[in-house]
Amino acid sequence: MAYKNKLVTAVVAGAAAGAVAGLMFAPKTGKETRHIVSTRAGEARHKTGHYVDTLRQKLHRMENSS
Repeated sequence: MAYKNKLVTAVVAGAAAGAVAGLMFAPKTGKETRHIVSTRAGEARHKTGHYVDTLRQKLHRMENSS
C-alpha cells in the first residue's frame, strides 16, 4: 500500500512540476497565460461538477433499487 501512495505522490508532484515549468517557459505574456489557465480551470470545474452529479444520480438509483 505504501508503494501506491509513493507512486501517486510522485505522479502528482511530476505533473505539478511540469505545469510550473510550462508556465515559466510559455511564449505568451503573463496576462494571456493567466487568462488561458483561468478559462481551462473553469472548464475543468464544470466537467468535474457534471461527473459528480452523474455519479450522485447513479448512487441514488442504486440505493433506491435495493
